[in-house]
Amino acid sequence: MKTKKSECKLVVVDYCRNCLKNLPPNTSYCDSCGGKIIKNRITFKNLLEDFNDRFLSIDGAFPKTFLALFTKPEDVIGGYINGVRKRYMSAFGYFALSLSIAGIYVFIIREYFIDDLFEEMALPVTQNQIQMDLVKKITLNLNEYQALYSILTVPIYALISRIVFWNYKQFNYLEHMVIYLYAFSHINLIFYVLVILTMWSSSLYSMFSFLAMFAYIIYTCYVLKRLYRLSMFNLIAKTALFALIGSVFLIIILTLVGTTMYKLGMFDELFESLKQAEASQA
Repeated sequence: MKTKKSECKLVVVDYCRNCLKNLPPNTSYCDSCGGKIIKNRITFKNLLEDFNDRFLSIDGAFPKTFLALFTKPEDVIGGYINGVRKRYMSAFGYFALSLSIAGIYVFIIREYFIDDLFEEMALPVTQNQIQMDLVKKITLNLNEYQALYSILTVPIYALISRIVFWNYKQFNYLEHMVIYLYAFSHINLIFYVLVILTMWSSSLYSMFSFLAMFAYIIYTCYVLKRLYRLSMFNLIAKTALFALIGSVFLIIILTLVGTTMYKLGMFDELFESLKQAEASQA
């Protein structure tokens, strides 16, 4: 038994393996670089613990963060911005968790449910097989790049939000990014879990997909109201201004993306599919 225990230990050294500074005896962290002193060899357990500590921080903080984002989001988000980093999950940890759940969702729908969902929905626009295959491909591409869309959306929304709240000096641009990292991650977690559980029913899946759009808007308004202590009148005014500025940004982005896709020939397949569909119906 002693031999097995010794095999699990690293060779004892009197210096930090990270910065090579000398260490006092029986210390757990390096006084110079702050690195944790690792004494055991890698096992499956401590590998998972290290992954959790570095990327997810899922422990008792997750249920506490999840519930608090419903009841007192100003404590979670405002606390993180003001330096409270241990009580709740970090903004990036929560965002990483939501992206992980999104990845599971994309895998499940692509491998097991995409055909069934389209057959059950029986949308008129997809009755032609060529059109159905095209819409299915577009849907899969949109789902597969969901993580990228989320990563790109957060800084854009944060910029619009900072413009909308230009007369409030409480949060700067990067702090607005933290607000949207938490808000989007929270709704994404709920949405993806719900659609994963309801994929067996196209009607439930469609309902939650539709409601998710409103959930993003309502929850973001709720968070901003709590953080800025807005009156209902100010909240409505800021929401209307956000929608106006967001529409301008959306038109610019869609124009740039559409032009780029057209120049790269990415619409050729779409045009060809439409021609084939018209020819088959003639």
